[in-house]
Amino acid sequence: MLSRNEIAEHVWNIRFDTGTDLIDVCINSLRKKIDKDFPNKLIHTRKGIGFIKKESHDL
Repeated sequence: MLSRNEIAEHVWNIRFDTGTDLIDVCINSLRKKIDKDFPNKLIHTRKGIGFIKKESHDL
């Protein structure tokens, strides 16, 4: 599980600005590329916590 802060710091080496939706836009783009045509989704949002990569049946 990765928080938005962890993603920003590890990917771009920046501190995350909570007023921006940069991470959400990037995650949405990844979902379109990775999950779009498959029944078992890999990228999931844990509301208030961050994102997790798991197959749907593993949740």
